[in-house]
Amino acid sequence: MAAPRGGNFGKVLEIDLSTQTYRTRTIPDEVYQQFVGARGLGAYFAVTEYKAGKNPLDEDAFVFIGSGPLAGTMCVSPRTSVVNKNPYTGLLNHGECGAHLASELKWAGWDGLLIRGRAKKPVWFSVVNDRVEFRDASRMWGKTTETTHEMMIREMKDSRIRSILIGPAGENGVPYSCLIVERFRAAARSNAGSVFGDKKLKGFAVRGTKYAVPVVDNARFLAAANVAKETNISDPGAGRRKVWGTASSLETNNFVLGSLIVKNFQTTWWPDIVKLGAEEAERKFWRRHVSCTNCQTHCLKLGVLREGKYRGLIAEAPEYESGGLLGSNLGMRDFDQMTALIEACDAYGLDYISTGGVLAFTTEAVEKGALKPSDLDGLKPVWGDGETYMKLIDKIAYKEGKAGKLLSQGVTKMSRQIGKGTDAYANVVKGRELAAHDPRGDKNRYYSYCIGTNGADHAEGASSRDLCMVAMNDSLCLCTFTSSGVWGASTDKIVVDMLNPLCGWNWKTDDYWTAAKRILAAERAFNVREGISAKDDRLPKRMYAEKLPAGPKKGVVFTEEDQKQRQSDAYKFLGWDEKGIPAEATLKALNLEFLIDDVNAAKKKFNL
Repeated sequence: MAAPRGGNFGKVLEIDLSTQTYRTRTIPDEVYQQFVGARGLGAYFAVTEYKAGKNPLDEDAFVFIGSGPLAGTMCVSPRTSVVNKNPYTGLLNHGECGAHLASELKWAGWDGLLIRGRAKKPVWFSVVNDRVEFRDASRMWGKTTETTHEMMIREMKDSRIRSILIGPAGENGVPYSCLIVERFRAAARSNAGSVFGDKKLKGFAVRGTKYAVPVVDNARFLAAANVAKETNISDPGAGRRKVWGTASSLETNNFVLGSLIVKNFQTTWWPDIVKLGAEEAERKFWRRHVSCTNCQTHCLKLGVLREGKYRGLIAEAPEYESGGLLGSNLGMRDFDQMTALIEACDAYGLDYISTGGVLAFTTEAVEKGALKPSDLDGLKPVWGDGETYMKLIDKIAYKEGKAGKLLSQGVTKMSRQIGKGTDAYANVVKGRELAAHDPRGDKNRYYSYCIGTNGADHAEGASSRDLCMVAMNDSLCLCTFTSSGVWGASTDKIVVDMLNPLCGWNWKTDDYWTAAKRILAAERAFNVREGISAKDDRLPKRMYAEKLPAGPKKGVVFTEEDQKQRQSDAYKFLGWDEKGIPAEATLKALNLEFLIDDVNAAKKKFNL
């Protein structure tokens, strides 16, 4: 087993919260060449350390925070990946986010953090290069994410720390709570907030000032990284995101693509989106563009409300997903109120995708008589009623009252508890709420929602090849907006041209695709062990049963043939059988033969 020569330090910081100790865990280069890093390395830990049926809230269950080989280098826009078994879905999950955490981890000399154990009382820890300090979080417990971030800065006397932490929702075990990164970014779809809360971990902060990422051939790497950067700068799509962020898709997906979500996916047509979208945000709210490390796109937009009830509120809003889920999906017309809902989710540490899905489902259940105000502590949500939605978010974060206890379960369990035909409009895949793209208007979103590892995730790829490229982006810690989304068919060559001089590897483009398929096969095998197969790769009932009533895609429905075509295409490309299970020959070809017995046992146990 050889040590890495470049790109990686070959070591992960392993934290044990039970004993409040830490150790260095070495990772050989052979593992990096197979699983790359970050998301891929998290999958490696999961399939080599967990048995089937592992309780994600066991004391020794881990959360892996990974930075890939390109973070901390001159490559554009590195991100951070969070990998854990998700207590919300029972499946392996990954969540990625921007900001600066991944580069800071590398500059502190680490390829990632593997966090286990459970503290007896609230704790947080700091990592400054090689030094780890465990700290009392009693005063932070119960505080919102922005307050906690400021408390960490004051205690460390360093305004340049990079934090990742939870709010009250994670502390209270809301299963769709999340991690907030550096105040305005979220690794939301890993739903690791409740895992941190169970471990009594409020969060941690990192500062790296000691180490540079090793590079085997600096001149060749810089030349390749420059190609990646210049391709970004010249891309017209990147220019649009510089100005509008992702918010402009609110208008585009309504007026052009017909995939905006409206009122719990009842339609994709909401002309009032002009009151919530990018142009309105620029007129009345945005004050500053913010970028991740070494990113020319700076898609994050910060603003401040300057009048009305929420005057002085500073927030990062709207992105496409936040504006969709807490805007049009709730029938909102009031920009300030929508922004306040988005900021409340960030402050409490709630995944606003699931939160928006829960609120919309609840509203439709009330509309159809399946729920009554008496079930919701006297509250009666109606479309566009931001005041009531704010009260319900408060109750969700603290699991307060009948409403908080019911809604904090998420749509899947709510629907089972309520019954009364609510499954017809429970818009979930693999137990989790859909993101803000209606698959009747955007049919290739099926790949991401259903074939992607997480389930209901919007960002796992829009084709079979795209699933692979996103798996590589997440493992390299590249932002899709500034990598495969711009590089297109040249992505494999651009990545390999950077990796070889950085890491001292001798990859061909075929190795890029093999590694991608290995990561996806490992993740799928993990989920097969939990009973997942083709039967679960389906969209919600509404998508097959109800035609879109208005908008650019009026009359369109997602058909069984639409599903069959995309499912078959993905399974064939990835080497999975007709039941969506990685074939034995595929596992052998990808050096994953150690998973064959587990997969065969799952087939027998779950009759797959």
